[in-house]
Amino acid sequence: MSASLETYLVKLYLDRDARRAFLADPRRAATAAGLDARDVAALERVDRDGLELAARSFAAKRGAQAPRGRWARLRARWRRWRGG
Repeated sequence: MSASLETYLVKLYLDRDARRAFLADPRRAATAAGLDARDVAALERVDRDGLELAARSFAAKRGAQAPRGRWARLRARWRRWRGG
């Protein structure tokens, strides 16, 4: 798997608009992203339901992560203290 294909897959997992464009027309979206013909052909065979499921799973995991950084932790404490 090429680095550009891996990067594009990450974009599909994280960017809902890019994923929607890809699902509407995989060949056009992958070609527009600058992928070579072999990578485009591989993406045309991707499991679309699996792509959506993985994207939702990753989003849920990101949402469940504890706040990072000192200020983020302080804001989270403040919000919990205020009750909202």
